[in-house]
Amino acid sequence: MSLESDLTQYCDRLTFSRIDPAAIALAKHSLIDIIGVSLAGSRDAEVELLANVIEHWGGRPEARVIGRASRLPAPSAALLNGAAARSLDFDDVADPLGTHPSVAIFPPLLAIAELRGNAIDHQAFLTAYIAGLDLSIRLSRARRETLLESGRYDLCKVIAATAAAGILYGLKGEQLHHAMGIAYTSALGETQCMIDGAPTVFYQQGLVAANAVRAVVLASRGFTGAKDYLTGRWGYYSAFEPGSAIETISDGLGEVFANVDGVAFKPFPTCRPNTSAVALALELTKGERLSAAQIERIDIQTNQQIHDLVCAPIARKQAPESVVDARFSMAYNVATALATGDIFIDDFTEAAIRRPDILALSRKIHPRTDPDCERSELGTHGKIKIAIRLTDGRIEEGEVSYAKGNPKNPMSLDELVAKFDKCVAYAQLPYASQHRAAIVEWVLDRSNRNPSYANLAERLHAPAAQ
Repeated sequence: MSLESDLTQYCDRLTFSRIDPAAIALAKHSLIDIIGVSLAGSRDAEVELLANVIEHWGGRPEARVIGRASRLPAPSAALLNGAAARSLDFDDVADPLGTHPSVAIFPPLLAIAELRGNAIDHQAFLTAYIAGLDLSIRLSRARRETLLESGRYDLCKVIAATAAAGILYGLKGEQLHHAMGIAYTSALGETQCMIDGAPTVFYQQGLVAANAVRAVVLASRGFTGAKDYLTGRWGYYSAFEPGSAIETISDGLGEVFANVDGVAFKPFPTCRPNTSAVALALELTKGERLSAAQIERIDIQTNQQIHDLVCAPIARKQAPESVVDARFSMAYNVATALATGDIFIDDFTEAAIRRPDILALSRKIHPRTDPDCERSELGTHGKIKIAIRLTDGRIEEGEVSYAKGNPKNPMSLDELVAKFDKCVAYAQLPYASQHRAAIVEWVLDRSNRNPSYANLAERLHAPAAQ
């Protein structure tokens, strides 16, 4: 049996009752996290710009958009869901892959659930979501090169997103197989946007969600795609990721779920390596707020991958040119944390990134590569060392190997709910704010009532205009 057939069979056979309880519990944590992040992201200025264009184009009113009142064609709704979920860089990641699993899977599932309405319940949604998380991580783990080595930003994520969306839509067998083959045609992902500080970093995530929905609906109508989309002569791994360990993808498939030890949450809305540096800087200073006048210099040591992603070129990282630039700047993030005692979404606006006091402190931060950090197995989420030299003679220094939120240094459910509450409060959406506890309860379903998706939907979307 081919790898592609293995994946189809896995999706066909997966039921809620067959999923490891640990995978279910952690998927619920992921779902709380991505819902909060998406609601907050729906208020992002660049997402608003994108939404205005997509809503202007209009179309068949099939699906609502998270955080908005509009109804759009399902692919358009999925696109805006994906953009909102990724826009703040606050969503979960798979350490050390750099893969963002939930933001690939949750947005198309919302659009598919809108298409199917009351036919979708809590367990059906979670089953599809867990399958998507599992496949997203498995397909990414097999790669030989990291996204920063190749510049290819998880082209395979659309295949995992389509598998999840197909499960929720009710596709089986050949139709689901073809849906994933169709999705391969629209595989995309590039990292130049991160280097250039462009908002296409989240636009491409929206395209992934939209393409997953299109692939599922096309397959349901009889459209077909490549059967050997992963392992064929010009399948994904031959064409884009030669030398990958594809034999590992099906190991334990259906028994071991990759989200159990593969998903890490972010305590701060920034690129993953920055969360390590921010947490360490705050720990070293014990929350003391510092100004540039109190600091002589700050030395930060990282491996080459982290340095290339968030530390270079130094002049631009010390004075970001855009909001996306700031999210991918370790100097800006550490400076903001030291000056304010925290980092949150409102530290990433056009006005915030130009604060003179923050920029003055940022210019005192000097990152460099370090051989010891290079030996870390965690790549872009590896060891970071910081030495803060104060003008009063004190030196505060330390290192961190596993960022807060990593499975080896996890965020608790209480911490994730607190993050969710902050995101919902930031979003200023009355229908979500009034029902924060109800959203969390729907996700956790502690009473095992298996509620309908409709009970969640009314709290995620703005009421239609009267």
